[in-house]
Amino acid sequence: MTKRTVLYKAHVSYGADFTDFGGYEMPVRYKDSNIRDEHLAVREGAGMFDVSHMGRYWVYGADAKEYLDMLVPRDVMSLTDGRAGYSFMLNEKGGFRDDVIISQLKEEEYLVVCNAGNRDKIWAWMSDLLAQWKEKGKQLEMVDKSDISCMLAVQGPKAMGIIADIAGSEVPDKRFRLAWVTINGVDVLISTTGYTGENGAELIIVADESTIEGKSIDLWDAMLAKGVKPCALGARDTLRLEAGYCLYGNDIDEETHLLESGLDFRPFAVIDKERGYIGQEAVLAKEDVTRVRVGFRLLVKGIPRHGMEIVVEGQPVGVVTSGTQSPVTKEPIGMAYVPFSHKEPGSKFQVDMRGKLKDAEVISFPTYDPTKYGGSRTS
Repeated sequence: MTKRTVLYKAHVSYGADFTDFGGYEMPVRYKDSNIRDEHLAVREGAGMFDVSHMGRYWVYGADAKEYLDMLVPRDVMSLTDGRAGYSFMLNEKGGFRDDVIISQLKEEEYLVVCNAGNRDKIWAWMSDLLAQWKEKGKQLEMVDKSDISCMLAVQGPKAMGIIADIAGSEVPDKRFRLAWVTINGVDVLISTTGYTGENGAELIIVADESTIEGKSIDLWDAMLAKGVKPCALGARDTLRLEAGYCLYGNDIDEETHLLESGLDFRPFAVIDKERGYIGQEAVLAKEDVTRVRVGFRLLVKGIPRHGMEIVVEGQPVGVVTSGTQSPVTKEPIGMAYVPFSHKEPGSKFQVDMRGKLKDAEVISFPTYDPTKYGGSRTS
């Protein structure tokens, strides 16, 4: 049965078109709008996304930090209060169970955010390992608060100023920071994380079943009143692609080795960790790693799509994992897995688009001009 987030009624009232995503009925675009409008609202001002469908697991206890450190390549032990880190949960083959964000709210209290489609899988896996640790006398507990919480991502160059104005207080001025503020009399956790390439924050409210919907819609309405534009899955996909961010299930999955993904760099991944982590042996073995994820653009008209073959000298050598037309550069762009021989920017190959071979070249991420767009813009 398809689920709905606590902001479903807000989406309906704003005229959303819905689709199934990760087992949830989610907006793909809104009335009197289109993907390009929503995309540019985030690149040039402020937009908001309902990301409440994602998993939110609280982990508590004296041994919670060590437990989380064992789950990922990243050095979780170096986190301090009010800090978050992006990382991955791997399987024994070095493939991706999921990509996650782990936050230290305070000593002995941590938050793990995972993808919606992986909620049941990650919860079961983490729970099994946690039970094994508790059998050894370790002190830790885990609570799933996904269904009694809301997460609203407010993104764009004006986002943090609007959040500060509504909260009436200072907000974190750096990425991957956390702080509690009060908005409309409700405690809201600000996490300066996001999935667009822009500055912004994910705002999290935790309540009980009887009040979470009302508090969440009040937060949505407060953002609307400040001119923040509702944005949906279509724009979320084009934004993350321009920035070079992976979508689980498209660009990474259980069969994708960490070293193929291009995500094996600090601080996301420590790779060789003295304390060890699940999947480390397979990562360090580097067996059968012959391809790598790259960004590319078509040199002719067309839009690359997931599953299209990459062709070199008439032979299929890889596959497109994501593709779109960039609303900023208006170029057809995408991600693909190619042989190491074609990983450098400027390398040429072709994309088989329904039997027609279209010329393409490898490019670097982000695909937009970072001096004009994104969190590091200078103009």
